[in-house]
Amino acid sequence: MSLHATQLSDSPAMGGMARRLRLYAPDAPPPPQGWPLLTLLDGDWVWPLANQALQHCAVLIPSHGPLGSAGPEALARRALDYTPPAPDGGHWPDPRTPQWQGGGAPAFLDALLGPMLAWASIQTRLDPARHALYGHSYGGLCALFALSHRADDFAHILCASPSLWWHDQAILKVLDRLGDHPPVRPIRLTLMAGTDERWYPQPVNPHAPRTRQNGIPTLPAMQVLMRKLACIPRLDCRLELLDQMGHGQVLPASAQRAIALAAT
Repeated sequence: MSLHATQLSDSPAMGGMARRLRLYAPDAPPPPQGWPLLTLLDGDWVWPLANQALQHCAVLIPSHGPLGSAGPEALARRALDYTPPAPDGGHWPDPRTPQWQGGGAPAFLDALLGPMLAWASIQTRLDPARHALYGHSYGGLCALFALSHRADDFAHILCASPSLWWHDQAILKVLDRLGDHPPVRPIRLTLMAGTDERWYPQPVNPHAPRTRQNGIPTLPAMQVLMRKLACIPRLDCRLELLDQMGHGQVLPASAQRAIALAAT
């Protein structure tokens, strides 16, 4: 596969920070209409995927800093970029890590669909009618926010293990908007969840053993979400279960699945 990479400046259009972008495309001439494109949120955490050979789509991976690090600053920026705004439209503290701010999903999507996509389109021919968005966990919240506010900018949204617990399931209220503002054009939504996923009301104690007990199964919440969205006009919604997988295991498995689905 071929690689294009750059660092875009910290202009207001980029949300006030420099972003490192990587675009992977098949080693072949693009089809006349261009490659389907999958924006892979948190792609730095899983790329390269095992046994992954790009043949039918391009993959765009945006990072949260100039070096794409997973350090504290990048994690804080991820929490801001991928989460829905407060009821007043502004930022609000992350419920698990109060020193982090959430609520920047609108600005992130503006940057993705503006300068990031413009840069990617210069690197190789892309099909504007076949842009898919993938997100897992907090990235799944971003994918659901995109569904509620920018659905017509995507052909397919792939949402794996979204953090539905975030701010007392605030994303469900955000999705109520779809009842009055359904997609103008048909769009596919693929929800993915591991059958062994659990939600833990308290974050991991760094001084305690890594194993945790008494988690709340998250699959019932995903099934409620599926029922909520299945009645939205022009939304082709389906739920795929990843057998015997927990939250962390779902990330690489669902990303691999997303690449296959984005090309169809």
